[in-house]
Amino acid sequence: MSMDTIRLLLDWTLDAKHAVFVEGIKKGFYKEAGLELLILEPAQKSSMALERLYREETDLVINYPHNIILMQEQVPGVLAVGSLVQSNPEGLLSLEEQSIQSPADLKGKTIGVGPSPVSQAQLEVFLAQNNLPRDSVQFKIVGFEGEELLLAGEIDLLDAVSYAIPRTLRKGHPVRFLSYTEYGLPDSPFLVFAARGAWAEKNQDLLSRFAGATRRGLETVKNWTPEDWNAYVEDIPTRESGTEEQEVWRRTYPLLMEESLFQLDLGSLENLAAILTEKGILQNSYNLRDLFLNLLK
Repeated sequence: MSMDTIRLLLDWTLDAKHAVFVEGIKKGFYKEAGLELLILEPAQKSSMALERLYREETDLVINYPHNIILMQEQVPGVLAVGSLVQSNPEGLLSLEEQSIQSPADLKGKTIGVGPSPVSQAQLEVFLAQNNLPRDSVQFKIVGFEGEELLLAGEIDLLDAVSYAIPRTLRKGHPVRFLSYTEYGLPDSPFLVFAARGAWAEKNQDLLSRFAGATRRGLETVKNWTPEDWNAYVEDIPTRESGTEEQEVWRRTYPLLMEESLFQLDLGSLENLAAILTEKGILQNSYNLRDLFLNLLK
């Protein structure tokens, strides 16, 4: 059987959700589908990943749906062909000792949030949904040092993802987490597979085979034992604990929505576009049906 190659550029260094691809390679699922899957290390910024895709340096990119909408001028023809993380895992992380149990407890607090206008827009919508004036809290723009600032008490809460909780717990700090979607923010896909539209149209059979092999990887990983997770992290310099990574997976797996894996919900994407428009981040109007296609079947 002749082999087709797919170059997959990750969204982050190898972590729990990427185990489905690593396992698919190791178990030969992609090979049986006539594919050689090459996993590429992530770009320094998510926007750079789409630029690399546009320059044909990769075939698929795991990326954020808002980037695909907002970067159409820079990377015309780049679109999403399916979802990976289908539900928004973002929210506000705080140390348990702060006793922040609901949005009402945020008044007067300092919230660490990333420099992305999208992150700040989501947080502002969350505040509005819970009748909290913008000036009732203080935003502090943070980068990768956000968790350190939280643990040091320099911020009260951190805009984070739910599957980051185990990494904080490992450091001995019980935490609380306020999920945005549980407190009024419309849900939307968090990570999607991006491709060049012309390439995707030409390679629909290849994408179908990739989807099938990835599903097989998921079927295997969801039944991994602690020993399997320990073996997985042995080969990943950035991961220290199989137990921790298994807990990250436990929190990530429901967000993948196995029963509808890869499916893009246009309604929820319209919710995301509405937030971007309301906050003045999205200036142009795009037909989302042209940018988000369910080609991974």
